[in-house]
Amino acid sequence: MYGNMGGFGGPTTRTQLDTLVESLTESDADAVRDWLGGANGQGMPGVLNPRALTQHHEAVASDRRRPADDDPQGVRSVGVIGGGTAGYMAALALKAKRPWLDVTLVQSKEIPIIGVGEATVTYMVMFLHHYLGIDANELYRKVMPTWKLGIKFDWGPAEDEPFMATFDWHHHSIGGLGALDATGSVNGFTLQSLMMMADRSAVFEVDGKPVSLMKYLPFAYHLDNARFVGYLTELAEQRGITHVEARLADVVLGGEEWVDHLTTTDGRELTFDFYVDCTGFRSMLLGKTLGTPFHSYSDTLFTNSAVTGNMPHDGVLKPYTTATTMQAGWTWNIPTPESDHIGYVYSTDHISDEQAADEIKERFPTVDGLRQVRFRSGRHDKAWRGNVYAIGNSYAFVEPLESTGLLMSALSIQAMVATLPTSWSETPARDVVNLGLGQRWDAIRWFLGIHYKFNTKVDTPFWKDVRDRCDVSGFKPLLDLYANGAPLTRRDPFLLDLALGAAPTFFGLAGIDNLLLGQKVPATKLERTETNDDWWQRRKAADALVAKAMSQADALQAFAEHPEFNKQLLEDFDSWAGRHIAPYIGMN
Repeated sequence: MYGNMGGFGGPTTRTQLDTLVESLTESDADAVRDWLGGANGQGMPGVLNPRALTQHHEAVASDRRRPADDDPQGVRSVGVIGGGTAGYMAALALKAKRPWLDVTLVQSKEIPIIGVGEATVTYMVMFLHHYLGIDANELYRKVMPTWKLGIKFDWGPAEDEPFMATFDWHHHSIGGLGALDATGSVNGFTLQSLMMMADRSAVFEVDGKPVSLMKYLPFAYHLDNARFVGYLTELAEQRGITHVEARLADVVLGGEEWVDHLTTTDGRELTFDFYVDCTGFRSMLLGKTLGTPFHSYSDTLFTNSAVTGNMPHDGVLKPYTTATTMQAGWTWNIPTPESDHIGYVYSTDHISDEQAADEIKERFPTVDGLRQVRFRSGRHDKAWRGNVYAIGNSYAFVEPLESTGLLMSALSIQAMVATLPTSWSETPARDVVNLGLGQRWDAIRWFLGIHYKFNTKVDTPFWKDVRDRCDVSGFKPLLDLYANGAPLTRRDPFLLDLALGAAPTFFGLAGIDNLLLGQKVPATKLERTETNDDWWQRRKAADALVAKAMSQADALQAFAEHPEFNKQLLEDFDSWAGRHIAPYIGMN
């Protein structure tokens, strides 16, 4: 976690520090030992720990203060308008982090939940369990998530097999360049990619007992949306969040950029100090009432519709999301315990709804229960105006190619909780939130754009149009650097720091490498200093591990029978999702 720390912590340094302290007067030596002892993670006061020279020792009060009882501008009540995942997660976060708030969730049963499978990213594991405080074993029992090790892309050159975009993509535990040289594909460059290729997960049976390595290999959840929202609804009730069943009729302003109260269709007035807009694409407060400008991403992301359904999987739970190239877009396949959730994301400028439905049924003959969804990709100019803060689709949306919906809701929620004023007499930190969230959404736009720009799987009018017109200008510096020498992650660190300053990317340079190398986008490859035999030796060792790994269905059953596996994942110091990580990503 600390890196090299400039050489601190080794036996020689520790001896030198001990010698130095022993040269002090007794009282000074005791003071230094008190200062630099007990910070070694062992709770041993007086034991010198050189790393303590670079640690925080000063305790500060939480910035999540209560408003003073006599403050007429104090923020004491929050109305979360709209349910769904964004609304319930926002309400739960506010109650978890500022328990004195009066949090009310206003929702209408007349507005249905879109019950599709939802894929997430690794961040959500930590957000759900460390930030919202959701018990992992209970989540498994009630929501029944499956694991996502990455995305299998049926993408790139027409003759190529699908390639794996894994969550351990930054490790290169086997080697990406070696994989390309030895096999002609990026597949097999990490242990996780081999797990995906074999439909296995990192749980093993050793001497008749299961052993989990899931704490070493980052993964995310696949969630059934309706079941997930149902569980969040239960939690909200248990944690004291008020639920108001109502449909919004009007938003009444009390000044410029300031909501005074809401009216409902049954004649009630609802008044809060702070309003969280989770009304989805309708964006009733931020968009409709406050008229916040909308910035479309349509010159990068051409799709605007989806047709979704379910398909039997006969008990085979794939440990990944699948993205398959179609005539006018692509399909997702998200495995849940009962079935695979299928969705065809397409452009109505290139194909009709009826043609899209016919194509998905032709590609997946057993799919049923088809429904259509309209969407637009883009973001409003600001997420926070006055006393209104928008989360989820009411602020921004991009098509679901990289599973960023819940991620961005989570980040927006954390930003809201961290900056929610104690009193409106304070100067709110709106600008940093609006600029920061806007930059992150824009970075996702460019990242999704390079999925489209370089996919050469088919030559239909849609894909020709995309390759010709898709705007990826925000990533031009990184694309130029990639062409100059790939993989990006193996370039000079100082150069990469300059590149990321010129073109920030949300998924890191490893994600860009994986995507571009996987699609065989031309680049000058960096030279390797090892032979293919060396690479194959690592590959052979990794294959031996994969051969002993369980199927996901069996691995999930092992987790159900051994709750200590989730404890290892969320608490062990050597885990990618351990509790010690939380403060470093704002989840304390």
